[in-house]
Amino acid sequence: MKKLLLPAILLLGCAADGYGYLSLTDQALLRRQRMEQRGAVNSRGPRKAAPQANAEHVSLAMIKIADGYDRADLEAEGVTVSSVRGAIALVSLPTSDVERVAALPCVHTLELARELRTNMDQARAFSTVQQIHEGAELDHAYTGAGVLTAVVDGGVDPNHINFRNDDGSSRIGYLIHSYIDNKSSDGWTGERYDRDNIWRFTTDTEDTFHGTHTLGILAGGYRGKIDAAVVQNTQLSTIETIDNPYYGVATEADMAVGCGDLVDRLIAENIDQILNYRYATGAPCVLSLSLGSNTGSHSPESLMAQFLDEVSKEAIVVLSAGNEGDVPLALIKTLSEDKTEAKTFVLPTYQSNLRYGQVYFYSDKPFSMQGVIYNKERERVSYRMAVGETQGQGEPVYHCSSDFYESSTDVVSTQFSNAFSGYVGVGWDVDTYSGQYMCLMDYYTVDNASKNAKGNYILGFIVTGEPGQRIECYCDGIYTCLDDYDQDGWDNGMTDGTISDMACGYNSIVVGAYNTREVYGGMDGYAYHYNGAFTPGKMTPFSSYGTLADGRTLPHVCAPGASIISSTSSYYTENPENYVTGAALSARLDEDDRSNYWCPAAGTSMATPFVAGAIALWLEADPTLTAEDVKGIIARTSLRDEEVESGNPVQWGAGKFDAYAGLKEVLRMAGVTSASAESSDLMVSHQGAVWNVFLAGAKSMEVSVCNLSGATVLRKSVAGDELSFDTSALSKGVYVLTVNGSHSRKIAVK
Repeated sequence: MKKLLLPAILLLGCAADGYGYLSLTDQALLRRQRMEQRGAVNSRGPRKAAPQANAEHVSLAMIKIADGYDRADLEAEGVTVSSVRGAIALVSLPTSDVERVAALPCVHTLELARELRTNMDQARAFSTVQQIHEGAELDHAYTGAGVLTAVVDGGVDPNHINFRNDDGSSRIGYLIHSYIDNKSSDGWTGERYDRDNIWRFTTDTEDTFHGTHTLGILAGGYRGKIDAAVVQNTQLSTIETIDNPYYGVATEADMAVGCGDLVDRLIAENIDQILNYRYATGAPCVLSLSLGSNTGSHSPESLMAQFLDEVSKEAIVVLSAGNEGDVPLALIKTLSEDKTEAKTFVLPTYQSNLRYGQVYFYSDKPFSMQGVIYNKERERVSYRMAVGETQGQGEPVYHCSSDFYESSTDVVSTQFSNAFSGYVGVGWDVDTYSGQYMCLMDYYTVDNASKNAKGNYILGFIVTGEPGQRIECYCDGIYTCLDDYDQDGWDNGMTDGTISDMACGYNSIVVGAYNTREVYGGMDGYAYHYNGAFTPGKMTPFSSYGTLADGRTLPHVCAPGASIISSTSSYYTENPENYVTGAALSARLDEDDRSNYWCPAAGTSMATPFVAGAIALWLEADPTLTAEDVKGIIARTSLRDEEVESGNPVQWGAGKFDAYAGLKEVLRMAGVTSASAESSDLMVSHQGAVWNVFLAGAKSMEVSVCNLSGATVLRKSVAGDELSFDTSALSKGVYVLTVNGSHSRKIAVK
C-alpha cells in the first residue's frame, strides 16, 4: 500500500481493539454508540446525557456480497438476511459479531445503518400540472390511474381524507411501518397494513408531519369542501368554505407507504417491501424519497446508491437534492504550485460552542491530513493532532479526560483540554466504494468554560497534497459547517458540494426547489409572509447542488418547493407538545371521528414528490418509461426562463420542471397525437372493458389495438361505421387504437 505523503495523520482510535475490517465511518459510529450509551456525549452540549440502561445487542446493516458467494453463505455464518436485491443484502446480526462478519470472504462491504434526514394550488399552475388535470389539448385528463406511487418517510397519517376514495375506502394499498426493536431477534420489527385494515394504524411518530405532507403532494386526491384561510390583503386572511385547492398531482394513482425509523437499512427494507407489492399489482411505479444525508463520498458506488440503482430497474426513483444549498458544507479544491494546502475550520451551527460531527476527505492520490487547534488571538496553530500511518486501523484519539477513553492508544492531552472538553479522531483508508484515498475526522468538542470562554481556540484541519491534485472535503452538516473565521490564508467552505450523498447514484432523478409562494393565509385570520425569501419564480436559496468527481452535476431539475400547502398529520398537529397554532395551518376539515389539516412547508422535500407525481402521469401515458427516458424528457422539456439562464447552472439543472411539456413529449415518443390533431369524426367510448368505436361516414372499419411497443394485441373488422370490442383479456395499461390505418386514439385499459 502506498503511504500518504506526510506522517501527520490523526487516526480514529476506536479501531485499535480489532475493528480493522470496518470502514472508518462504521468505526466512528460504534465509538459514538458506546459513548452515548454510557452518557459521555450528547447532542445538547456540555450537560452529560443519562447512560442508557441496555446496550444495543443487534445491529442492522447492508452487505454487498462478494463475487462467487450468495445469500446462503451469509446465512451459514449466522447472519439474518431479510432480502437481497442485486448483490446488496439487507441483514441483521449481533453487534458483537460485526467485526467478524465484516472480515468474511463472502462479504465485499459491510455498512452499518446510518440515520438519514427528511430533506399545492400555485405549484400545479407553475409546473403546468393543472393543464394535464384539465386535459388541455390532450385525448383525456391524466390523473395517474393505473400507476403505483410510493413514499418512504416519517410522520405519516394514512387515514387523512386526502388519501381516501369518495366512498371512504383507502387509496393506500400497502403500508409498512419498520422500526428498530431490540426485543426482536432481527433487531427490527415491520408491521404491515393493506387498504382493508389501515384504519387500525395511527402514525409512526407524532414528532413530524413530513410524510403526510409529501404523500399529499405526490398523490393526495381530496377535492371536496374545506374550511380554508384565504388571503385578503397583506395582513389578513378570512376563513371560507371552498373546494379544496391543495390536492396533489397523481390524484387517482394507487399508493404505497413505508414509514418508521429513518435509518438507511430500514428505508431499504421498506422499499424492498413496496416493490414486492408492486410486483403483485403489476403496475408501473414511481418512488419518491424526500430523504438524504451529506455524509459520505458523494460517489455512485456507495451501498445505498447501488441499492437504489437496482431499484430503478423496477421503479422510477426520485430523490431530493437536500436543503443545505446555502450552508458551506464542502471544500473542493484543486491544489496548485503556490497553494498545496486546503485548510479551514469547523464552525458550530446548532449551539455556539458545540462541534459534533464528521468531515470526510477524498482524493485520487495519497494526501496528508491533520487536525489542528488554532488560536485566533495569536493567529497560529497551537496544537497539532497527528499520529501514525496505519491504514484503517486504530491510532490515538485525542481528548481531554478519561471520560472519553475508549482504546489503549487514546491520548489524554492537557493542551487539548485547555481548549475543549471532548475528543477528536481521524483515520485514513482507501475507500471501499470509490477506490479513492480518504480520511475521516470525527469530533465532539465543547469549549472549555474557563480557559476558552471567549472562543479563541477553534477546531480545524489542514490537508496537504501535490500541485494539480483535487481534494474533496464534505462536512456532515448536522451541527457544524466549514468556515475560514476570517483568518488570512485559510479557505472558506463551499455550497457546491451540498448535494445529498444518497442522490449520487446513476439512475435516480434528483430534484431541487424553486419558489412558488411568498405569502399564505393562517387559520388565525392573519396573512403570513416569508419576507422576500421565497419570491415566486426564483431559486429557493437552500436548494442543494453539487459537481461530482466524475463530472456529473446534480440536481437534474428544479420544481416547486417553497412554499407548498399540503396535508399534514393530525397526530402532529393535535399533540400539545408541538405547539401548533392557527398561524401554522392553512385549512382544516372536521369529521365525526377526526379532523384533517393542511399546512405550508418548504424544501426540496416538497419539490421531489411534485416531480414524482408528474412522472406518474407520464407513466399512465406510457408504462414502459425508464429512468433514462425520464431524464431525457426532463432535459428536453424543462423551462429555461430568464431566472434559469441568469442563475447558477449547477443549482438549476435542466431548469424548471414542466409536467405538461413532458407529457406531450411522452405521447410524441409513443406515437400518440393530441386530441386537437385527431379526427373529429372518430368517437371512442367505453363501459367497463367494452369499448365502442364510431367513425362517421365509414362504410367499413378495420380496428387494431397495439401496445406501446408496437405489437398488435387485438384486431377486429366490421361492415359499417360502428364497432365494439372487449378488452377484458388484455393486461392493464395504455394502448393505441387505430381505425382504418389513419385515425388513432390512445386508450387506457384498467
